[in-house]
Amino acid sequence: MNIPRIQIQQGYSQVGLQTSKGQQSIEQSRPVLNMSQKQASLEMKQSNGKLEIDSRKAWSALGKARFEEVTDRIAQVSLQISMENIAEMAQNGDRMMAFHKGGNVFADIARQNAFKERPIEIAGEPNYDNVDVTYNPGQVQVEYIPGNVNINPEVHKPVIDYYPGKVNPYLIRQNFIFMSATGRQLDAVV
Repeated sequence: MNIPRIQIQQGYSQVGLQTSKGQQSIEQSRPVLNMSQKQASLEMKQSNGKLEIDSRKAWSALGKARFEEVTDRIAQVSLQISMENIAEMAQNGDRMMAFHKGGNVFADIARQNAFKERPIEIAGEPNYDNVDVTYNPGQVQVEYIPGNVNINPEVHKPVIDYYPGKVNPYLIRQNFIFMSATGRQLDAVV
């Protein structure tokens, strides 16, 4: 039996693409770094130290003191000697009052007074620390003025060029559907 048939043929379309690559270029000039610097400053001021040496006691101990000091010393020693002499005169007076006890009191007193030394010391007392040394250090003033660095960079923007690629589509084969009937006629009754 011959059954009618419908025959369908189908073809797909085929598309081709033609492309060109895109290009990108970036250019940038180097940045410039402008720097300037202010130097720091350190200022120092110093007052002189003061050294005082007082050697009056040493000169006095050598017997070469100032005139005022020598006269004061003589006056003090003279007062002390006069007080000792007054005490001695009182003792000698007591001895003379007792001449009846025997002995040669007047000759003994005369002999003592003839050979008696009455020194007046005009030199000062010798000592290991007769020189006074005083030192007052000077003052140091320090003033620091800081410096600084100024940075002024020049940055250049990049130059960007972009050329896009292209895509050109084209048709290699067009799609189709082909139908055909084979066998009997289609409107026949079976």
